[in-house]
Amino acid sequence: MKKIIALIGFVVIFTACDVAQQLAGAYNMTQCKYAYNSISGLTLDGINLSNTNSISALNPLSLAKLATAFSSPSGTLPLNFNLNLDVTNPNPQTALLNGLSYILEIDGLEMTQGVMQRQIEVAGGGGKTVLPINLAFDLKKVASGQSMETLKNLIFNFAGIGGNPSNVTFRIKPNFTIGGNTFSAPAYIPVSFTLNKK
Repeated sequence: MKKIIALIGFVVIFTACDVAQQLAGAYNMTQCKYAYNSISGLTLDGINLSNTNSISALNPLSLAKLATAFSSPSGTLPLNFNLNLDVTNPNPQTALLNGLSYILEIDGLEMTQGVMQRQIEVAGGGGKTVLPINLAFDLKKVASGQSMETLKNLIFNFAGIGGNPSNVTFRIKPNFTIGGNTFSAPAYIPVSFTLNKK
């Protein structure tokens, strides 16, 4: 009987310590610094635009496909890429994340929102990691009121070859699992940056 009571006491203490660590890790994640790192894996309508120095560098078939997609008022223009964020933890203890909700805005226009499930840890004392977030949306659908020239410039800015810069705000709300329950941070954390800034 004494052994059983001792075991129960150990489990209770261990569980309490684990929950305390989860709480501390969750709080530390809300205090982390988030910054734009890069965009990778950029594709438009299935055409790879990553590491493209100019549109003329694309092969003729890809150019023809893009020209058709831009010139047609109907159809779709699926954009897919990874938005890579630097996450720096200034706290002395580890920061923990179990996922996040996000909203992507470009030049004041909401492009997409969603939820990402991924567990990451960022070491304390200035530890840093890169958090990749895959984003995919139909550019024609979400920016239906914009001109084709605006859409072209936006896409080219993502590829780093645009003309006029685009102002981006990526809002994130970290999610945490504490004691088997999932919670969200009370407010979105904005990460703002400019694409193709001259």
